[in-house]
Amino acid sequence: MTKQEKDALLRAVRRYVKRNYKPEDSISFSAIGIGPAVIAPRKFDKGTLSEAAKEALQRGIQQMMAPGFRELLLDFIQKKGLRNAELYQRSDITKAHFSKIKNDEDYHPSKDTVLALALGLKLTFDETQELLNRAGYALTKSSKTDLIVTYFIRRQIYNVDEVNEILDEMGLPTITNHRKSHERKEEW
Repeated sequence: MTKQEKDALLRAVRRYVKRNYKPEDSISFSAIGIGPAVIAPRKFDKGTLSEAAKEALQRGIQQMMAPGFRELLLDFIQKKGLRNAELYQRSDITKAHFSKIKNDEDYHPSKDTVLALALGLKLTFDETQELLNRAGYALTKSSKTDLIVTYFIRRQIYNVDEVNEILDEMGLPTITNHRKSHERKEEW
């Protein structure tokens, strides 16, 4: 990527973040897939939940019964026809880390790891949300990092190094860091 292309991308990402960033105090339950329903404890005791609350509870129960993060990840790997080495390299995670994710049923990944895997798998926005959800996370408009990753995914730019470079340029922590000591792929 040339310096001009990099600068243009950085400007576009900054505009996107500026348009979409919402401070933390404006997070709604709908941003994390729960919907506008609020469950009042007294109504729960009396059995008089609203339809919206009943639907939210039903979605939550279905979600808890769905296959976990690891199973969904393995399913995506199979559907995308990727070899393990190809995925962990594209995701910019180490072989040892990927092995732990794949083989340890009790392993719980960080949100950044899930985002890196979503980029490596070239998931759509909805697929990324589903994978994050299974790990207990969600993309929100209250996180500039989330907005930047969303920008890249929605534009089908799945290069973790480019995402990391933009995050770094904007003064944010990168989603992966094991290559940082080797300099970011020779400055793109």
